[in-house]
Amino acid sequence: MTAASLQPAPGAPASPGSSVSRGSRGSRGRGPGRRAGRRKTAVLEAACRVIADRGADATRFADVAAESGVPVSTLQYYFGSREDMLVAAFRHASGTEIAALEADVAAMSDPWDRLERIVTTALAGYSPDAPEAGRLWIESWHFGIRDPEMRADALEDYRAWRRLVADAVRHGVEQGRFGTGHPPETVARLAIALVDGMGIPLALADPDLSGPGAVQDVLAALRELLRPDG
Repeated sequence: MTAASLQPAPGAPASPGSSVSRGSRGSRGRGPGRRAGRRKTAVLEAACRVIADRGADATRFADVAAESGVPVSTLQYYFGSREDMLVAAFRHASGTEIAALEADVAAMSDPWDRLERIVTTALAGYSPDAPEAGRLWIESWHFGIRDPEMRADALEDYRAWRRLVADAVRHGVEQGRFGTGHPPETVARLAIALVDGMGIPLALADPDLSGPGAVQDVLAALRELLRPDG
């Protein structure tokens, strides 16, 4: 589950609950510090493109250097090891994505609109015409199976997505729009499971599944789970 684009949202706030708060902090102050921060962000975006194209296991410093135009020695200075560079790239991608979505849904007053936006955004990232986003998320699972730090990050990202859904459900219950047959946390777990279950075949370009169809199927299941009491 991931947004259609993993490009950073300029000025997007970092939510305390999102993984963006766990990422590397940019340099403060003026002059070279800011330039260095922008350069490192560009490197992370280049690393994301390489990972999406080659896979995490096949991504090397030399590949990211070629993509970003930044020397290998500078990448080693920034990250230390190849594994730390991969973790930083995944963290950058998920952090900017979740922060942007948090800001987006926070501006919506209608709880169903919030859920629809979350589901649509998540599944859009798996679409074959947006392969970078979905591939990065899947690569993070694969890498996280063997790397404890990446595993912790991926699980925290799942918690952030579930919080977004659960908050929207609570909002709908408070408004009397949604029923109380299932706790918000349960609905959130099921919603994210549905998104991933649809997203994986989408990422594999399953000819029997379309992006809009997947969105409608997930939303139909959520309507049943959230049917008003009585």
